[in-house]
Amino acid sequence: MRLIDWVIVALYCGALILVAWKFHRRAARSVDSFFVADRKLPWWIIGLSDTAAYTGGGQAFLMVFFLGGFSGFWLMGWVSWVLWMPLVAVVWAKMWRRLGVVTTGELIERRYGGRTARIFRKVFAVYACTAWGLTLLAYGAAWMAASLGPLLGWPGGRVLLVFGAITLAYTLVSGLFGVAYNDALQFVLVMAGNGIFGSVLLAKAGGLTRAWCQITALRGPDFLNPSPAAGNIGAISLAALCLQGLFFAGSPYAGEGWTAQRYMAAKNEFHAVMGQVLNGVLALVVRLIPFILIGLAAAALYTPSSVAVPAELWAQLVLKHAPAGLFGLLLVASLAGYMGSISAFMNWAAGYLVNDLYRLSLRPNASAREYLLVSRLASGLMLVVAVIWAWAIDPKQLDRWVLFINSALVVFPLPLAWLKWFWWRTNVFGEMLGILGAFPAGYTVWFGSDAVIPNAARAWVHRIWGLNLDGIVPAFGDLNRFPFWAGFTIIFGLGWIAILAATLLTRPESMDVLRKFYRDVQPIGFWGPVKAELPAEERKSVNVRARAEIIACCWGVSCYFSMVLATFSAMGGHFALAVLTGILSLATGAVFTRALVRPGTPGSGQSARSAC
Repeated sequence: MRLIDWVIVALYCGALILVAWKFHRRAARSVDSFFVADRKLPWWIIGLSDTAAYTGGGQAFLMVFFLGGFSGFWLMGWVSWVLWMPLVAVVWAKMWRRLGVVTTGELIERRYGGRTARIFRKVFAVYACTAWGLTLLAYGAAWMAASLGPLLGWPGGRVLLVFGAITLAYTLVSGLFGVAYNDALQFVLVMAGNGIFGSVLLAKAGGLTRAWCQITALRGPDFLNPSPAAGNIGAISLAALCLQGLFFAGSPYAGEGWTAQRYMAAKNEFHAVMGQVLNGVLALVVRLIPFILIGLAAAALYTPSSVAVPAELWAQLVLKHAPAGLFGLLLVASLAGYMGSISAFMNWAAGYLVNDLYRLSLRPNASAREYLLVSRLASGLMLVVAVIWAWAIDPKQLDRWVLFINSALVVFPLPLAWLKWFWWRTNVFGEMLGILGAFPAGYTVWFGSDAVIPNAARAWVHRIWGLNLDGIVPAFGDLNRFPFWAGFTIIFGLGWIAILAATLLTRPESMDVLRKFYRDVQPIGFWGPVKAELPAEERKSVNVRARAEIIACCWGVSCYFSMVLATFSAMGGHFALAVLTGILSLATGAVFTRALVRPGTPGSGQSARSAC
């Protein structure tokens, strides 16, 4: 690295600390200030912050595109994302804002009530931190080490220690305020740096048209086919991805989790809904464009067999092709992406320990200052453990971790995404089994039983009892052996069986709890015993609103799907399809927006503004 590159990195780190310091007093007021920003976030910050948290450094997108073309994106999650993102905008965002909670763990006690729900809320806090929060933190940190280590000439551990410490510093100083506003800055840097680099690489590849010709010759026409039915995505896998998308809106890594944290921190329902609309546009299309440009150039210049570790492709391209100055900007862009994701995951996950465990049971009457101190200690501990885990992740396994994070880990509890909101009969026992079974079921099916049972243990059992435990459960995450739908179907089916059995074999929740939850959240769906107590005119109004929300969801899905297809078509050289789907996206987008802002319908109008 040259001096100018180090200067750019230093300026970037200084800017993060300055933004954090601007909010340090506001973040120090209370737990609500630290974890939900006093519920003062505007829609544009919500959209940018959410997208930045999903994006990381973006190198995963480059790897996926380089290996599989546009079909890689559809398989990675875009089939699911074009479904769940508009559903969250129309239905979930405003329900989270109405709840008025600090963490999603509080939903458990609000939805179910009683001693069992309170106990499980505490268990959930620990589980969410470890199985979900730490997994995401370790995943993001592992990508940061794999991407930045080759650029700096540093071992992965040093990358994690140095830049993990800076991330920790600004997160502890400013809480969600600093995380969200720094996310906005970081997202702009990721897009700018990689957009410039994509243009430079395409010029080296001879331009966009030549790159298309070279890719078609090397990889075949399917590589640039924008359709979700192209490549190795069969009809059954496509159906599985669609089914996953319908339930993803309430999953821990989509409409729940750190995404819901931003909606809970929104100024009102209108800002929550419009923040998700912006998040959809940025996450589905805008953030991909720079990496598609880089991927087109890389696919034209290199064959898959010439890249030993696809996760390090971006770093190798930067080392070879980025001049001084641009090198520093790209380093900052990568840092920005990963530090934004890590800070978001850290703040979100630590909130469970503080709000749902420490404040609830251990020290319910402590001072705001003590809660703030514990919040910072919990955040620091989370990052330290995640860094140790990330150190142990093999970079060659990161492609499998991409699908594990986006699919396998959240498939088991997916039925709860709908059941707990839309079916009155769902109870805390079904929730418990669905949540606690997610990580062991997903990890075992995706990575295989050999990844769960140590070699020494298998050898001992074979030696003592003569039983061969090798490969009892194959690794369904190996998509060269198994189609995507195989692992998905097993995990999803097990989830339904376990959740419904636990629910129907135990008692329903009390009507008092159900009435209060229904009154506060106003969910749609199957709430027969509660709705039966409403006046006839109010029941009619609820049914009209439900139909309006379902129709708005359909328009949103049409808009987002055609928007993604138009982008992929244009960037793959299919201009006629790009024009047609672009027009369709604008038309359906106009109807979708009108459905959102019309008074009395989802997200805006009378109901949203009454919350101001």
